[in-house]
Amino acid sequence: MALLAEELVEEWLDRQGFFTIRGIKTGVHGIDILAVHPGPKGLECRQIEVQASMRPVSYITRVLVVVQKKATHRAATSSKVRADDEVRTGIAEWIEKKYDHKE
Repeated sequence: MALLAEELVEEWLDRQGFFTIRGIKTGVHGIDILAVHPGPKGLECRQIEVQASMRPVSYITRVLVVVQKKATHRAATSSKVRADDEVRTGIAEWIEKKYDHKE
């Protein structure tokens, strides 16, 4: 499923005039698709993470450690409903880990 989703996204980017590279790896880290497009103001570059599921049953982010340690003792991958601030903080952490990694 993941490869098919990446192929669809890559095809769409190609039709928009982007040059694409898939599956870049740096150690245990990776980029699903790197897309570059020359424009009037210089190069437009995009790093794209592709996620797809036929039956999504969980969040893309893990439960915050602080929340896991509370009296509820939720597992890191729990799919129980989360408060908006938990989701926002989890997303911010996920983005930092995925896109702002020093490597």
